[in-house]
Amino acid sequence: MGFTQGVSGLQAASADLNNIGNNIANSQTTGYKSSSTQFADIYAGARTGLGVGVAGTAQDFSTGSLNTTNRNLDVAIDGGGFFRLSKNGTTQYSRDGQFQQTKDGNLANSSGALLTGYNVSNFNNPNATASVNAGGTPQTIQLPAQGLSARATSQASLAAALDAGSSIKSGAAFKASDASTYDWSTPNTVYDSLGNAHSVNMYFTKTGSNQWQVNGQMPLGSEANLATSVGQTPPGGGFAMSLGSFANAAGNKPSQDGNGTYQFGNYTAHVTGAIGSPGAYTGGTVSYTQSVPATQLSFDASGNLASATPVSGTKASGLGSSQVGYQLDPQNGSSPIDFNFDFAGSTQTAQSFSAGNPGQDGYASGALTGITVQNNGMVTGSYDNGQSVDLAQVALASFRNENGLQPVSGNAWTETADSGQPALGTAGTGQFGDLRGGTLEASNVDLSKQLVDMIVSQRNYQANAQTIKAQSQILQTAVQLG
Repeated sequence: MGFTQGVSGLQAASADLNNIGNNIANSQTTGYKSSSTQFADIYAGARTGLGVGVAGTAQDFSTGSLNTTNRNLDVAIDGGGFFRLSKNGTTQYSRDGQFQQTKDGNLANSSGALLTGYNVSNFNNPNATASVNAGGTPQTIQLPAQGLSARATSQASLAAALDAGSSIKSGAAFKASDASTYDWSTPNTVYDSLGNAHSVNMYFTKTGSNQWQVNGQMPLGSEANLATSVGQTPPGGGFAMSLGSFANAAGNKPSQDGNGTYQFGNYTAHVTGAIGSPGAYTGGTVSYTQSVPATQLSFDASGNLASATPVSGTKASGLGSSQVGYQLDPQNGSSPIDFNFDFAGSTQTAQSFSAGNPGQDGYASGALTGITVQNNGMVTGSYDNGQSVDLAQVALASFRNENGLQPVSGNAWTETADSGQPALGTAGTGQFGDLRGGTLEASNVDLSKQLVDMIVSQRNYQANAQTIKAQSQILQTAVQLG
């Protein structure tokens, strides 16, 4: 029986050395988890054992050290969980976060396994906000191939700080070209549905105690389908500028040189350099502005905004006390810019005029310039128009019995009956750790310990070989004596 015991010891020590060698070989493998050999003695109804057997291999799933790489698609799990991957129709799980974007817009690791998660909905939908909703079965992450389409402004805001010491103006009507008819002005940018930026100049005039009137004008850009000189037939079917049919702001026909300001609807034409006679002017240069309906701002005795209401017409339903609705048409083929303007936070105190926190939600079209992964697993795209949009969210998986997972090539594992089914979720929730972008999890192999274990296993191998040698000598002696 001594031979059997010694051989089993050799086999066990050899298996242990193989395991140690594998750990040492993968000491620099990203996300690798070290393993150790488990032994069990063998008995067959006798007091003397038959040797030792390999009971199994246990893996250490403790987190390895996190190392910064500054590469945006390197991702580490800081805590529990596995990346969920798809490869050739098989679902795999891994701690290796070395990803790269494929030509098809997927995120894949170096083995070609595709990262799964939850993709963006309503991307480039002008009637809905792009969003990523985690839930259901994760899908292969597919980043949008197209750029970010332009979005027209639907919400704009300005917290104006107004000087309560300003004199009340009365008499002369507001005129943007006459600074004496208003106290202060500030520009606000809005975007049309084609992505063109427009500056809406807001003019603030004190009209009474704690009362201010806000007028606005938007200069039309060169892309407007309007006549740029008198008598010109504009492209795109826009209206022509024939001075004979309009009076200027003072009700007069233009002077001989054709200079003048002409009002039609809420548009104003500014004419310079036209020549000819009344009704037959030509040439010159025509520029346009569109007026924003006047708004009345009312403040309480403490200088805080009490309400914002249209000077004429009625306020649209659903708007807050500090909001008014505006509609502007740049006459350039875009849809009218229909947006709410919020004056919340505006004050009237003894202070200098200033524009606080102007904002709006429109933007021009943009091309993708970079991808980053947030702590919650959100994959965010950065665009050259300054916008950041959530494109997907990484799914994570966990198992009740991690040691039941089956290791496969490519630094990954697959589900087994022993591991149980995976629990799915997202980073930072429940038992799942946060994701760290620009970081990789190193192998958790303790190289010093492995070298010591290798020496011990080698000694075990040698000792078992000696038992076989001793048994052989005893048997030889017995044969000679017999």
